[in-house]
Amino acid sequence: MDEWANFRSFSGGGWSARGGKGSNPYVLSATPCGSSTGSAIAAAASMAAVTLGTETDGSILCPASLNSVVGIKPTVGLTSRAGVIPITPRQDTVG
Repeated sequence: MDEWANFRSFSGGGWSARGGKGSNPYVLSATPCGSSTGSAIAAAASMAAVTLGTETDGSILCPASLNSVVGIKPTVGLTSRAGVIPITPRQDTVG
């Protein structure tokens, strides 16, 4: 996940302090989009059948769209947020 969904850094979407810039597995020059982009990249590259990410404002849906996978943003409160540091409790959800 990007550094606190880009709230604590100015890096672009898909940046990881551990591994550097994540790449869209289909178009390496395309942006992978969003702070939970690693989940979409892993699914698109067949590294995992199912992945989890957090969504506040497009962090699941944007990477899913640009990496050609399905992203589901559940209704807030439908899934557990245990261990999630929320940006806003009214929007944050795990999907």
